[in-house]
Amino acid sequence: MKTPLLIALLLASGFIGVAQAAVEVVPFRINESRVIAFGDDKVSRPAASLELTLSLNGPEAESCSRYGNLKLETAVDGKGTNLIPAKDDFHDPAKFKDYSNAFFRKSNFGFNNPPAAPQVELDLALPVRSATKIVRLQGSLELTDAGTIRTIELAPLKGAGKKALAIPAEARINITEDAGSGDNVRSLRLEITGDESALESIEVVDGSGRKVSSGMSSWSFNGGPVQKSLELDQPLDDTMKLVAKVSLNRKLVKVPFDLQNIALP
Repeated sequence: MKTPLLIALLLASGFIGVAQAAVEVVPFRINESRVIAFGDDKVSRPAASLELTLSLNGPEAESCSRYGNLKLETAVDGKGTNLIPAKDDFHDPAKFKDYSNAFFRKSNFGFNNPPAAPQVELDLALPVRSATKIVRLQGSLELTDAGTIRTIELAPLKGAGKKALAIPAEARINITEDAGSGDNVRSLRLEITGDESALESIEVVDGSGRKVSSGMSSWSFNGGPVQKSLELDQPLDDTMKLVAKVSLNRKLVKVPFDLQNIALP
């Protein structure tokens, strides 16, 4: 299980040409939990799960900060059980997220020790209880760096109807705002399509540049556009504007992997 696997990468940098490099991909940790419910007490508890953490070693992995677009082609245990999970709209494997150990890599925990290699987490279906290993796990994921941060502003915000932020196409994200109508608007409705990971931050500021948005909720239905509600500390007025920071020209690294004989807990 610990044998490193060297894989070729295709590095798409936003310009014509392809570079090749090598990255070491190894299983780092596997967690399995099972649940037996003998009664219903109406309390929500974590579902049974199998989570595999992979470690990525190499300069391309270090230069990136997020992973996504995860695709599993083969995932099978030693008894022939298919471990590819069912579709889950609340945990879309296509969406990009920070490395799973991003916080610890940025902190000074460990003092002078070098940070651990970037890690990504894969959710798998449960194997049969008698299985002792994952005989093959094959698929691919993509890594991306922070790119160039661009600030996009939208004003005025008052007035019913959707208003779109003028985001460059290369960001691959679209954001519209709808303040609704009325004289005491205390929240903005946002709709996001495309690559949500390109959005670094979004807030409302007043005429002096002071932030007046304080909280945000987010939801999505059946893989549709992401909906967000951005709460305001005071009623919306004509001096306020929506300020979004988006990432442009991000480098994408496609990482195929083919791992074998990963021991199960």
